Amino acid sequence: MKIARGILAAYVAPALALAAVGLPVVVYLPPYYAGSLGLDLSVVGLIFFLVRIVDVPLDPIVGHLVDRTTSRFGRFRPWLAGGAVVMAMGVWLVFMATPGISAPMAFLGLLVMYMGYSSAAVSHTAWGAVLSDDYHERSRVFGWWQAANLAGLFLILAVPPLAQGLAGKSDPAIGVHAMGWVLLIALPLMAFIAVSRVPERPRLGGQHHRLREILGVFKLPLLRRLLLADLFASLAPGVTGALFLFFFEANRGYKASEASTLLLFYFASGLLAAPLWIVLARRWSKHGAVIVAFLANCVSQATFVLLPKDNFPVIAMAMLLAGVPAVAPAFLLRAMLADVSDAETLRSGQERTGLFFAALVATQKLGYAIPVGLSYAILGAIGFAPKLGAANTASALLGLTLLFIVPPILFALVAVYILRGWPIDADVQAANAAALAKA
Repeated sequence: MKIARGILAAYVAPALALAAVGLPVVVYLPPYYAGSLGLDLSVVGLIFFLVRIVDVPLDPIVGHLVDRTTSRFGRFRPWLAGGAVVMAMGVWLVFMATPGISAPMAFLGLLVMYMGYSSAAVSHTAWGAVLSDDYHERSRVFGWWQAANLAGLFLILAVPPLAQGLAGKSDPAIGVHAMGWVLLIALPLMAFIAVSRVPERPRLGGQHHRLREILGVFKLPLLRRLLLADLFASLAPGVTGALFLFFFEANRGYKASEASTLLLFYFASGLLAAPLWIVLARRWSKHGAVIVAFLANCVSQATFVLLPKDNFPVIAMAMLLAGVPAVAPAFLLRAMLADVSDAETLRSGQERTGLFFAALVATQKLGYAIPVGLSYAILGAIGFAPKLGAANTASALLGLTLLFIVPPILFALVAVYILRGWPIDADVQAANAAALAKA
């Protein structure tokens, strides 16, 4: 059954705000904390890495609790609403930080924000998985979800240059604080739209899984493969996101406002390309479309080394082309996970959708945390200094370029290798859905 557009629009509304805790945090906050707020570059990398490592074990616990929740409000709504409130508290601490902030306070603010994000993101994506049991309709659901993510990214990334333009000065603090205010308004509003409009499906399967069974899900072959693919799919943009401003400001000589504008081209093309990948997934299968997207990402990433330093239109066009394949993996892998969840529900008799999507949220967090920690440590080791910009040594700038170009290509190729021969297609999912309907 096709889901009404109004329901889909209400469902994806929270993604407009939740998306801001992904790439924008990686792109803007580490350089801001290392530059404007005065924390050491290696300390910033360590903080952003450690907070994710501490936070990641929380995701499976949240997923377990979501699966066990029974209330008159449903199982997903309480976790989405509560997570939005906690996340807003963290946003205030993180985005409104001022110079002189200590490393422990920076860590605490990030931890609160990510705890709220865990609750909201796990419940939200798991909710999307049960809106439909149709193979292709799930691509549509998560295609809308990804489009909302990209729209949220586009809007939040447009805030800094707009705020700085209105203020008449290029101060990073103005842009970061403005993003914080936008999120503080958007988070509760978008969560309210979803919890008040979107229906919940009755739970499938038998009794709830026990807490001690959480680690056991990582032994499931298909789930393990999908989590690994998603980890490498997240590592690639995690690297480019962590180094984006450094690369285009220090290595290509653009102003911060120009570099921010380039990101808008990237996400705008991804937003427009999302429907294309839904069509291709229907024609080639979800995993076939994902593999094509990964390979196209490799080509687009390799072209960055050839980009000129003084031709903004050419680089803007390259960003437009790069955004087209970059949009596909995130939403198609989640649509594939919904199919895996049905297959495991049929096999085990227990629905563990919340736990499965919690595991995926955890791998995505690692995919964005690891690059910040490692790449910033490497940049410090090779002598790159953010405040020097283009005045860094030639060897430091070469190291920055290699870090920006090579690892994302390797990560994408590993993901392609992992996904080869994926066993669930439209026919298999149709049979699983029919069997579950009879159970």
